[in-house]
Amino acid sequence: MKSAAQDPARWVEAQQIPPGFVSFTLDCPYPLPEISAARMRALREWRDARSLEYLIHTSAGKIALGDPNPAVRAASIQETHRAIALAAQLDARLITVHPTPCPDAERATCVERERLQRKALIEICADAQAHGVVIALENMQSKAYAPGFVNMSSHFELLQEIAELGITLDVGHANMADISLRDTVLRLGQRLQLVHVHDNDGSADQHLPVGRGTVDWLGLVEALVQIGYTGLLEFEFQGEANLLASKQSLEDLFR
Repeated sequence: MKSAAQDPARWVEAQQIPPGFVSFTLDCPYPLPEISAARMRALREWRDARSLEYLIHTSAGKIALGDPNPAVRAASIQETHRAIALAAQLDARLITVHPTPCPDAERATCVERERLQRKALIEICADAQAHGVVIALENMQSKAYAPGFVNMSSHFELLQEIAELGITLDVGHANMADISLRDTVLRLGQRLQLVHVHDNDGSADQHLPVGRGTVDWLGLVEALVQIGYTGLLEFEFQGEANLLASKQSLEDLFR
């Protein structure tokens, strides 16, 4: 499950972990504030007491690794390096990052943004690998991103160029883009590092529990089984009843 707040001071406060959940994603704000040694110790103790592992989720839209503005790009790269350092301190094995936004008014810069982003990802993935962390790029759903990061064609190009890069497949985003989950999972194979689980009706990013929308859950599960996926399914909605019911639905499909 995912933290309900982006404030590091409230990441784990009042969080009840339902039975059967093994990981907890820390949703990072932008900018990521300094976290004291005492707070870091408390985060480790909270995790260890519940036999969990942490994952890291960086801020979408605000971190722009390929922004043409050098100051914005440098700040975004530095922010990602800080997330890597946080992951290393908390023994988090994976960080989800997002493509660089490319608004409609700046479509002429999309190719340059992708070039700059590729260069930044190479640097960031090398740093992450040195710290024992994997960087996974998430697919997006909004027109604020270049089409290749909505239909995932750019993701596959980057996988060919950056051996250390992984993919976080956001199921809800894929449903909005009318992407075949079955075909996408089979094509990703072992480069698939994490699956974001939430449902919608295809019209908006509604973050509904499993079965409340039009996501092809059976196709997803069958493809995950076929590739031998052993990673995590991260539920991106809140509420213990919703979490447990969705977990049961997916377990039934896997069986």
